[in-house]
Order: sequence, then C-alpha cells, then structure tokens
Amino acid sequence: MSVPGAGAVTPLRVPLDWATAKLRPGLAIWPLLMAMLGACTPPVGDAVVAAETCADPVATCVLGNGMSLQTRESPRPLTTLHLTLRDVPVQVTAVQVEASMAGMAMPPVSVALRNAGPSEWAGELILPVCSQGRSDWLWTLVTRVDSGERRTAVAVAAGG
Repeated sequence: MSVPGAGAVTPLRVPLDWATAKLRPGLAIWPLLMAMLGACTPPVGDAVVAAETCADPVATCVLGNGMSLQTRESPRPLTTLHLTLRDVPVQVTAVQVEASMAGMAMPPVSVALRNAGPSEWAGELILPVCSQGRSDWLWTLVTRVDSGERRTAVAVAAGG
C-alpha cells in the first residue's frame, strides 16, 4: 500500500537476523550492557506494591495464604541466603522465588526451590548489591499447580 505524495519506503534495519533469530557479531554485547546499566535505576511508570511484609524472615513470617517463609540468616547482598517455605499445599508441583528491588527497573533474581519434605520447599538465593545503597526487596513467591500458578508478593528488607 502506498501513501499519495510519499517517497520510497526504506526498510527497517535491525541488528537481528530474522531468519536465524541471532544477533549479528559485534552487537551481542549491547543487550547485556544495557541490562547492566539499567540495573537498580528508578522505573518509568508505577511501582509494584507488596501485598505483605516480612520484617524478620529469620524469625519466620506467616503469610496471609497460610504458608511460612523463613531464612537461616538475615538477607544480605552477595551472601548465600538459605530460604524455606513451609505449610505449602500438597497439590503444589513447583515453587519459585523471584527477588526484585521494590520500585526499581532491574531484572529479578530467580531461584527454583526444591521439595524438601511434606509441604516444605527450600533453596538458596544470592541478592545483588544495589548501587544506590537500597536494601528493600520484593520477593514474589510463585507456586504452581496443575491448573496454573499463584503469585504472592512479600516485601523483605535486606541488611547492608
């Protein structure tokens, strides 16, 4: 279709080879660089509001859905954090924790928990350091069942 009075249409040039769905050589570093530069920067638009708060996960936080979240140590950046989710309904087939900085445009840190016994799931998570010195995190607990998934947002503060 042409528009009256318009000149020739120039094809859109993208650094992606659509036939093979791969970035052309030399341009593969750009997505990684942009992700690193965008980490821990204020987002454009609305921030996610946590549905629940876990002030001290070492002491166990009982969530509104009946599950209990606990960590062996206080959440701190760049240290291995052992976390356990208890009282998980038996029909749950998978549990994942997605940690993102509350109100920041950065990719979430995600870990799949393993079944550690009846109604208990456990795993390890390492939180990155925020260049702005913030330590407020939004952990999204994703529980999957045959019919779908349920996402529970929990605000967790990490020590410096």
